[in-house]
Amino acid sequence: MNNNSKKRCRKAIFWLIILVTFLIMLLISIIVNKNIIVNKKIETAKKEAKQTLLSSGLLVKKNNEEATEKNKINLTENTTSNPQTVGTKVKEKENWNIETITAISVGNGETVPVPKGFYYVGGNLSTGVIISDEEEDKYDGQTDKTTWEYTTSLKGNQFVWIPCTEEEYVKSDSWNGLEQKPGTLAHAGWDKTTYSSELLQIRKYGGFYVARYEAGLAKNIEEVKTTIYYPSTKSVYNKEGIPQSKAGIVPWNFIDWSTANKNAKNMYNVNSVNSGLINGTQWDVMLKKMVEKTDLTEEDLIGQGSKIWGNYMENSINYTGRKSTEYVSGSGHVVLPFGEVETNKTTVYSGNNGDLLTTGASSQTEVYHIFDVAGNLSEFTEEKSLYHPNANQTDIPYFENRGGNYAYKDSLEPACYRGLIDTTYNYFALGFRVVLYMK
Repeated sequence: MNNNSKKRCRKAIFWLIILVTFLIMLLISIIVNKNIIVNKKIETAKKEAKQTLLSSGLLVKKNNEEATEKNKINLTENTTSNPQTVGTKVKEKENWNIETITAISVGNGETVPVPKGFYYVGGNLSTGVIISDEEEDKYDGQTDKTTWEYTTSLKGNQFVWIPCTEEEYVKSDSWNGLEQKPGTLAHAGWDKTTYSSELLQIRKYGGFYVARYEAGLAKNIEEVKTTIYYPSTKSVYNKEGIPQSKAGIVPWNFIDWSTANKNAKNMYNVNSVNSGLINGTQWDVMLKKMVEKTDLTEEDLIGQGSKIWGNYMENSINYTGRKSTEYVSGSGHVVLPFGEVETNKTTVYSGNNGDLLTTGASSQTEVYHIFDVAGNLSEFTEEKSLYHPNANQTDIPYFENRGGNYAYKDSLEPACYRGLIDTTYNYFALGFRVVLYMK
């Protein structure tokens, strides 16, 4: 072999080595990248699984993990000895899901979880904490947005925080010594179970949010401007829509339980929160918190005690808003359409009529920043009734409605009252209220 042939051979071997080396490096790179991708997927799956367990309360963060995460977001712990400025973000409490809530200082070293997409409006655990789903309503440190005079200035749907422990989250059989049972309260047989699904939020966050107002008519439903004759015309608002929780809205009546339950659930179904119809336990806990935090007493929850804070027939109440009068006629009930806004007016009742008011129309009906729990409309709940009017139709589901309404006396249907209703019945004095479930 001559010198030229040897040179060509060496060159070919050199480039072959280069090619082989390149292919080996390419293969290694592919393998490494695949491992990185697989590892990332594994880590993502682990994080998602861990977050799911934390959200459900089945897994508790270790102290060092909690501290590491808190240090990352650099938020200050809010305590009575080191209270943070009202309205500011603070360190969340143990097991709170920072992906779905923001921990907000409400004063006195107290912290409340606010769902993502909602904003702290004002108030504290003694007066009632208000949140809104409209950023414009957010607490600004200057304006007191919790006053009755300011209610119609708020733009978003509002909810009030009801703090409670797992031990406090139980139904009540007795109010002010009056045991609620058949014989002392009509149809007073109800499911007294507190379901575990409700307790997850209580264990995790120490409370729940209830709508500040009775459900207001959905924006997509046109208000009826003519007289309604009940029962010949009784399903004018029995439609699907997203309820409102704002002041000055026509309360959503003439709707049956099934449709109200569906609409309550459809109000929110997002990453941070779900909504639903208030249940019997939540109603009782709400009343207890009102008694604990305000001048209200248990005597004000039964009989004529509810008269002082509820819009009932044979009661007079000062209001600023709109009203719709109902009265009895020979063929049934007549319900007049809502009139124009009136300022500083007083409802006047006779023995057979009542005035339904728009939401939040009177400061007399506000307790713990929540309106119309005692009167205006009785409200559907998710609490099942164990009483059936017809013994031959026990397969028909009945549910309890709570509180009184503008078409009855306060002595007959006080704030703690339990009635019953089947799922298809609608009425001019029945409405509903929404609650939130944080994730």
